[in-house]
Amino acid sequence: MDSKAKIITAARQLIYQNGYEATSISDIMAAAAVGKGQLYYYFKSKKDIGLAVLQQIVAEWDQQLVHGILAADQPAAPALTAMLAWVLDFHRQQDEHYGCPIGNVISEMSTKDEDFRVLLDQLMTAWTTALAVKLQQLTPVIAAKEAQVKTQTIIATLQGAILLIKVHQDIAPLEQAVNYLRQSVLQLEASR
Repeated sequence: MDSKAKIITAARQLIYQNGYEATSISDIMAAAAVGKGQLYYYFKSKKDIGLAVLQQIVAEWDQQLVHGILAADQPAAPALTAMLAWVLDFHRQQDEHYGCPIGNVISEMSTKDEDFRVLLDQLMTAWTTALAVKLQQLTPVIAAKEAQVKTQTIIATLQGAILLIKVHQDIAPLEQAVNYLRQSVLQLEASR
């Protein structure tokens, strides 16, 4: 792994665990095992590192979730179920529950930095749009506005459960939320 990749990888883990503002340049250099010259060769500032981390996460979510799981050619019910499993699997793999990598940055940086907010908004818009399309495919009788409301409810339910697992350090609230949402998807599918 080259120095730039090591810096981004180290910063990503630190930001996920500690938050953007609590992560210092010194923390990143120590975790990446790079010197100041190496770090500043690739990045002008901590903000540039934070944006590089965020761009990496956004690209992964866009590829895996928006254009993968929720892709237009994917059947609606299996896609919705796969999305819920994708969220749950990520958190099951964690030894400690630090929350949602995107949700954490949204909470911390959306009102403090426009560059962060714009990237986060683009991702959330892409996710909610793709999810709304799947809901409309599942239940063609619902209007676009109602699909958006249902989409926001699904994401809010997931994010709320992720906050609970962060505070309790127990995966159970997310498992319960995912089970509830799966049942809702099955009910929508059955009502077709």
